[in-house]
Amino acid sequence: MNHIKLFESWKEERKTNESFWSSIFGKPTVKDAAKSNLKGQGYSHIGKDEDEENYVMYNGQKFYPSQIEYDDYYSTKPLPRVENGKLIIANPAWSM
Repeated sequence: MNHIKLFESWKEERKTNESFWSSIFGKPTVKDAAKSNLKGQGYSHIGKDEDEENYVMYNGQKFYPSQIEYDDYYSTKPLPRVENGKLIIANPAWSM
């Protein structure tokens, strides 16, 4: 029983990544978004709020790590772009 309790506490600490790209490359970061933004627009702006949360600016709007997603591997749409309130950035598999 002790081992089951240890497993349950370990399981609660871990977060499940349901995305294929998240499981391979991790979650998109503000740094990744700034790199896509720099390539797409020629400049990028990264900042930090009072609550110490990083963000990237795109078209005058702040995007936080939870609002950033990788583009589909086969997508041909322009990058970066905003869809459904999320900033879509370049897929890391494209640079392999």
